[in-house]
Amino acid sequence: MKTSKRAHQINRSPTLALNEKAQKLTAEGKSVIHLGIGEPLNNAPRSAIRYAQQKLDTQQIKYGPTAGLPDLKKSIQAYTKKYYGRKPELKNIIVTAGAKQSLYNLLYSILNPGDEVLLLAPYWVSYPEMVKLADGTPIPIAPDENLLPDIETVSQAVTPRTKAIILNSPNNPSGVVYPPEIIAAFVDFCESQEIYLIMDDIYHQLVFDDHKWVPGYVFTSQPLDSSHVIVINGISKTFGMTGFRVGWTIGPEELVQAMTKIQGHTTSGASVLLQEGAQGALADGQGTVDELKDFIRKNRALMLSVLKEIPGVKTVHPGGTFYCFPDFSAYQESSEKLAELLLDKAYLVTIPGTAFGVDGHLRLSYTCPSEQIEESIQRIRWVIDDSAPKTIVIGGEEHECDWERKRI
Repeated sequence: MKTSKRAHQINRSPTLALNEKAQKLTAEGKSVIHLGIGEPLNNAPRSAIRYAQQKLDTQQIKYGPTAGLPDLKKSIQAYTKKYYGRKPELKNIIVTAGAKQSLYNLLYSILNPGDEVLLLAPYWVSYPEMVKLADGTPIPIAPDENLLPDIETVSQAVTPRTKAIILNSPNNPSGVVYPPEIIAAFVDFCESQEIYLIMDDIYHQLVFDDHKWVPGYVFTSQPLDSSHVIVINGISKTFGMTGFRVGWTIGPEELVQAMTKIQGHTTSGASVLLQEGAQGALADGQGTVDELKDFIRKNRALMLSVLKEIPGVKTVHPGGTFYCFPDFSAYQESSEKLAELLLDKAYLVTIPGTAFGVDGHLRLSYTCPSEQIEESIQRIRWVIDDSAPKTIVIGGEEHECDWERKRI
C-alpha cells in the first residue's frame, strides 16, 4: 500500500510507543505510574454539565454554524475582554474542535510551501508536525539556560521565508511563564516585521506564586484586523475539559474567514452539544479553575521538593501549567534512553525531552495523586542514582538493580 509523501514526513508520536508499552505492562498487572498525562484529573464544572444537559433535553443536536455558535462566541468575547483587556468582534472569533484544530487550521491558512515557522524550544510536540502538514518548514530555536527564548537569537534566525513564530506561555513542557519584557519584545518585533505571532495561551490561568501571565495585546495598539498577534485558547487545560474538544482563535477577520472555509470542508463546526458545555464553563466555571489551581499548586510543591533529593538533577522553577522539565543529563544525555529505562525497570511513564526539542530533560506531569508523585521520584532515583538503595518494592514486589547506575 502506498501512502502520501506528506504522511511519510510526519514523525510518529514519541509518546505512542511508550504508552503502548505502558498499557501492556498494566495489563500484565504491573504497578505503572503515568507522569506523561497532559490533562487535569478534575471534574468538569457543574455549569458545563448543566448547559450540555439542557441542550440534550431539547433532543435537537444538529449542525451549528461553521465558525461557532453565536452565544458561545459572545462568551468568548466577554472572556477575552476580562483576561486580555480587549473585546474582539464576533467576526474575529472562530470556534474549533479543540485548540489543536485552531492551530492546525491557522497554519494551513497562512503557510505556503516552504514558508518557515520559528518554534521556541522547548515546544509542544505537535508544533513541528503541524507545520510540516501545512507544507511549512519548522525552525527550532534553542532556549537559554533558564528555558527562555532570546529575542536576539530569534531575530537572527528570521529569513524572507519566515511567516510566523509560535509562543506558548505558560509553557508546555517546562511550566515556565515568560516575563512581560519577553512578551513585549516578541510582539514589537513581529508587528514591525509583519510576522505572525501565534500565542498559544491554553494554560493562561494556570499561573502560580508571583508569576504573572501577560497577554500580547497589552503591547500592541494595532486594531485586530491589522495586528499580527493571533490568540489561540480553549477550555481543555484551564477548566480540565479535555474531552469536550472546544477551542478558539482570535485574529483578523480575513484570517478567520480563511480558517472558516477550511473548517467548512473538513470537520464543519464543533459539536453544538459540547459548545454548550463550553459556554457553561465560561459563564460559571471559575470555581473549578480555582480548585484545580489549588490542587496543582500543592502537587507542584511536592514534586519540586522530592526532585531535590536526586543529586545533579536541575529543574527550572515552573511558574505555571502542571508540568516540570528537569534536566537529567548528568545521568543520561539521551532522554529517550532514560524514558525507556524508567518504563522497563520502574514501570514509570515519562516524556523524553527530544519530543520538545531539548534533549537530556524529561517532562513530568503532576496531575496524579500526591502519593504517586513521591513514589515516582523514588523510582527515578533508584533507576539512575548509585547512592540510592539497590532494591525497591514496586507493586508489592521487590526489585533489585542489576544495571550500572551513576553516582553524582
